[in-house]
Amino acid sequence: KAPVSVARNAYDGVEVLDGKIYFVGGFAGSAKNIAERYDPITNTWESLTSMTTARQGVASAVMNGKLYAIGGQGLSSVEIYDTSTESWTLGVALPSEINHGTAITVYDKIYFIGGKNAFEQRLNQVLCFDPSSNQWNEKANMPTARDGGRLVWFENRIWVIGGRDDGSDAINKVESYD
Repeated sequence: KAPVSVARNAYDGVEVLDGKIYFVGGFAGSAKNIAERYDPITNTWESLTSMTTARQGVASAVMNGKLYAIGGQGLSSVEIYDTSTESWTLGVALPSEINHGTAITVYDKIYFIGGKNAFEQRLNQVLCFDPSSNQWNEKANMPTARDGGRLVWFENRIWVIGGRDDGSDAINKVESYD
């Protein structure tokens, strides 16, 4: 397949929206504010309007036809890409800086799980963005603090798989959130 315009570590920041793949942020020597869209029919990447902020360790999710770029190294801010206007707007910020967390959309809410804080400590927190109240709310913490886990929606639960613990070691723990 066609390569992206700038080689970089994705971490997260990759989503599917309207049959196309979006790739935002990343790291290659420095944090990037790049936004690109892949069209599988033409096998081409298109450069989009850049995010206002470079984001390393960004999490991403799609909700209500828009792409959310959440947090990142040194950041609590959220940017939202609207495909109809092809522009970014600021969303409701996280309660604090979080990088290398992971996000998933379930029932029109974004769940943002784990990550690292400003002191590079791994987190076990679960945050939920509800667009009807336009705010992030804390939910029950996961048993294990981690960053780098992956999320999947399965059997009406969010499953958190793998990641790194406070010793920076890869972990084999699997936990689910109801």
